[in-house]
Amino acid sequence: MKNIMSFNLDTNNNEKTIPHIIIRGDPYTRGLSYGQQLKEKIVKNIIYYKELYHLLDWTQVEEFMNKNYVKALNKYFPSGLQEMRGIATGADVSLEDIIALNARYELMKWNRQLIKKNREQLTNVSKDKLIDLPPAPHECTSAVCLSKATQSGDVLMGQNWDQNKRMLADDMLLLLEVYPDSSENKVPLIMLTEVGQLGRSGITGMSIFSSDDVFGEDSGSGYIPISLFRRMFLEAPTFPVAILRLLVAPRHVSVNMTVASAEGEAFNIEMTPKHYFVSYPPFDTDIITHSNLFKSVAFFANGSVKDTYNCSSSLIRDRQMQRELLKRLGTIDEKSFTDCFKNHLGFPDSLCAHIPEKGREDMHKNLSFIKIGSIVYEQDFFKS
Repeated sequence: MKNIMSFNLDTNNNEKTIPHIIIRGDPYTRGLSYGQQLKEKIVKNIIYYKELYHLLDWTQVEEFMNKNYVKALNKYFPSGLQEMRGIATGADVSLEDIIALNARYELMKWNRQLIKKNREQLTNVSKDKLIDLPPAPHECTSAVCLSKATQSGDVLMGQNWDQNKRMLADDMLLLLEVYPDSSENKVPLIMLTEVGQLGRSGITGMSIFSSDDVFGEDSGSGYIPISLFRRMFLEAPTFPVAILRLLVAPRHVSVNMTVASAEGEAFNIEMTPKHYFVSYPPFDTDIITHSNLFKSVAFFANGSVKDTYNCSSSLIRDRQMQRELLKRLGTIDEKSFTDCFKNHLGFPDSLCAHIPEKGREDMHKNLSFIKIGSIVYEQDFFKS
């Protein structure tokens, strides 16, 4: 696994290896292999989320997915739909179950909305569950260093992924390495993702990179789940085509993506269902960082969209990352780049977020969400 590094921090600050699988062939064959290799974990993940979505009528959810997601996937990402069919067959679950794993962000927001807006109408849920609104996840911090910033002149991209600690406890993180069939005319790719999903952050053989953060603003009906949106981007044959896919594919939640190409370009794009706002690394530093909140000048100039996501550390995590990188400007290599993701200002609600040592747990406003993984992509991974 040369030129790609991953590390996780458990509550004792110990490193933990992320499981890694390789899938090959046409979309259905790849999915079948994926499902067979991780059947028990996929089933366990499905059960967890179905229990978490305790307010959702699953018949209604499946109807919504077939009406919106399957319809759009047939048009915009048919190979992804076939790959999910293969996963479902391999894991002996329904297609809707696999789509739900890939749409878990959207479904979690749906569940939260029901709790917030319809409490007085709910009769099938105990009061104690209604009182405790699930906390919004802190999510991620991402960064890209282009040639001027790095020692080698190569592009580096990385991300801290903040999520529910059960993903570490249940071993639900995954390095997914994909080698498409030659008939597809697609390059290989590797991604850090969650068991059962087609992708999250990743790098392709064309050296196109992507990572993501999330944003808490909703819109009406939806089409492409955000996790599949990212995979569509990574499968594009060129960087401009990948960008076009971001702009064209319909979405019904907001998302932020930091994207880069080994050809020496990067930007951050903040997307709502109807708008997008772009920011670029300054030419004098070749560095760009981002956390959850929408922060572009274009976003603030647009009065029609408001940020409703409350996460205080998002106001400073990207700045801390940028400050660490600027200290090393022009000398950044894989190790020093990775070290920058370990900044602890404001701990435990810091860029590197993990549970405090025993006896100091009260420092953390949300003990469920920690940094579950960090990953760094270097442009020559598929050349090694």
